[in-house]
Amino acid sequence: MTKQINQLCQSLLLATLVTFIVLGSSGSVFAQAKVADKYPKPDFSEMEEYWDIVEYEYDFEARQFIVIAKPNKKTVPLWWSITWYDSKGVVVEAFSIKFDLGSVSGAKIGDPQRGKSYSPFKRQMSEVKSIKVTEHPGSGDAKLAN
Repeated sequence: MTKQINQLCQSLLLATLVTFIVLGSSGSVFAQAKVADKYPKPDFSEMEEYWDIVEYEYDFEARQFIVIAKPNKKTVPLWWSITWYDSKGVVVEAFSIKFDLGSVSGAKIGDPQRGKSYSPFKRQMSEVKSIKVTEHPGSGDAKLAN
């Protein structure tokens, strides 16, 4: 009987440890997802003519803005300008979102692609009141595989 209780305790301890590991790692994923909710949603309206936006996120440790999008046309622009504005319309930061030519040209309509940009420093984000994404002049287009 004592052996069975010891085995049960070990099993419960292992289950508890696994639960903390899983919840701890998924908690950080949820925390990252909530980061985007703290800031204004980017105006992707110009980009949505060519791309269906799946999600976007900030990685302030790497100072990156990442957008996951699916091309919705056979030919899509690869570079986009992203500009963060303060309450008076003054530019806080401006960068380019870039999608990889090799990855996009091998994709089909609807295949998710990752675009990356720099982002403002986290300390600057309290100033940001609006974000606009526009086609980057001379960005070049990619023809999809299908």
